[in-house]
Amino acid sequence: MSKYMKYQHASPRKKEMHPIWRGIGCILIVIIPLMAFGLMLVIAPAIIKTGLVPYQLLGYVHFPVWAFRFHITSVIAIFIGSLNSLWFNIIVFFVMLLILAGITSLLYSALYQVVGPARYTPLDAPPSKFKSKKYTR
Repeated sequence: MSKYMKYQHASPRKKEMHPIWRGIGCILIVIIPLMAFGLMLVIAPAIIKTGLVPYQLLGYVHFPVWAFRFHITSVIAIFIGSLNSLWFNIIVFFVMLLILAGITSLLYSALYQVVGPARYTPLDAPPSKFKSKKYTR
């Protein structure tokens, strides 16, 4: 037996995240893009009606001739080419996705701070009560 054998301690079990937080995260991964898509369908026509959208983002997408050579690529090109204002809708979708993800991230972190574990554990040192003076030369 080595001289350090008697000092081996069982490592404390790491606290894991409660499974409900993982479930909320999985639900948000699905719901946020769906909400962004729904908002895109509602908001995009209203923005187009204002007349402030560049004409390059409106209309149908045109594909080069080589995209129609094979059956699979021609089916995909015909489907994508039939969507009106595709580029503008994609831009609006990603803007809505960023806004919704930011809002839910703030709400999620605020909720976790209220419901989650304590900020300091018994092993942490208490906050210092000493306030340093402003450094002047």
